[in-house]
Amino acid sequence: MKISHLTIMATTLVIAGAALAAPAQAVKLVPSDTACSYIYKNGEPTTMTFACLSVAKSPLPAGKTATFTGTLSSKAMSNLAEWTTGGNTVCLDRYPAKANNNSSMPRTPLTKACSPVKKNGTFTINADLSVKGTYYYGLSMGPCTGSTALCGNGDPGLVGVEGPDVVQLQTT
Repeated sequence: MKISHLTIMATTLVIAGAALAAPAQAVKLVPSDTACSYIYKNGEPTTMTFACLSVAKSPLPAGKTATFTGTLSSKAMSNLAEWTTGGNTVCLDRYPAKANNNSSMPRTPLTKACSPVKKNGTFTINADLSVKGTYYYGLSMGPCTGSTALCGNGDPGLVGVEGPDVVQLQTT
């Protein structure tokens, strides 16, 4: 692996760790129909987009198909290709819109809400969401099929609840 690739993987893992238990008070989350993550350099976010996720319509009746679209940067595509051994699959994650008592926002992977990413870095996920309520949604790399060492490091998230913008969808 090149050093720059290792840096991006490490950054992605840090983002994923934050998404698993992001404190609600750390960043004021702003519900939106689009959220992006950014490439980090020297520990600071740059203006270069790493990944973006959007939802088409909110509120939506429970049981109806929600359409999520997005884009991945070439760096995110490279990481995804390694993580999925070329399968290039991304999946939705669901987070509660309100933090738990311990300020965590646990991620629920939606393993049936996945899609391959096109060569140009775009994707569309059509998800049948039967759970009623208001939730935040994020994006993570599909099932890990890479090396044991890579997969053992956890699921690198692409977009989550790091804020300030978070993808929100209400199902009624």
